[in-house]
Amino acid sequence: MLSQRSGRPSGRLLAGSDFKGMNRLAELFEQITLPELQRLLRRTVFSAVGVGVVALVVAGVLGHLYFGLGVCIGLGLGVVNVRMITQQTAKVSESKTAKPVRALASMTLFRLGATTIVIVVLAVVAKQLGFGAVGGVALFYFVFLANLIVPLLRKGFAA
Repeated sequence: MLSQRSGRPSGRLLAGSDFKGMNRLAELFEQITLPELQRLLRRTVFSAVGVGVVALVVAGVLGHLYFGLGVCIGLGLGVVNVRMITQQTAKVSESKTAKPVRALASMTLFRLGATTIVIVVLAVVAKQLGFGAVGGVALFYFVFLANLIVPLLRKGFAA
């Protein structure tokens, strides 16, 4: 339901099961300790390298080397994005900024904008390169989520 004054969702829209779902999501991420998060990120990077090598070989065999190269670039963009998230979050939490959410939001906007610009430039240079980069970013986050689920299932935090 939208507010008549601002056109934004009213508070009643979040009062039901959506709000409970957000609390459940927060509980989910609280289950991961900092050392586990570091292992998760390391495992994700190594998995992304493996996926990139496989994608490059398969694309080369199929005659679409630019696509494979684009996948590798997209996987690299995903790795850089996650590394920047951890660094920026640590920096904001150490600086004790008055509005940390605003600082993190502006940094996120910059990161996503830079990723988009890189992918658009790659697509202008060669379509296969751009499509591969989009696929690589998607593959990276799929691998990241797959690696995220493993420690949660080990702790028995299944829905």
